[in-house]
Amino acid sequence: MSKAIIEIYEALKTAGVPKDKATADAKAVADVGQEDRLSKIEGELKVIKWMVSLLL
Repeated sequence: MSKAIIEIYEALKTAGVPKDKATADAKAVADVGQEDRLSKIEGELKVIKWMVSLLL
């Protein structure tokens, strides 16, 4: 697990969430973060493609 997932997991455990639920929730939060990063990268790639098409 990454550091962020571990921190979320530990916070959930401290709040009294059962171990299996805390693990699933921490992974779900991490997945959302990955989706946001991919969306940003896709947007930047579109701009780069547009800029390259102007040069050609």
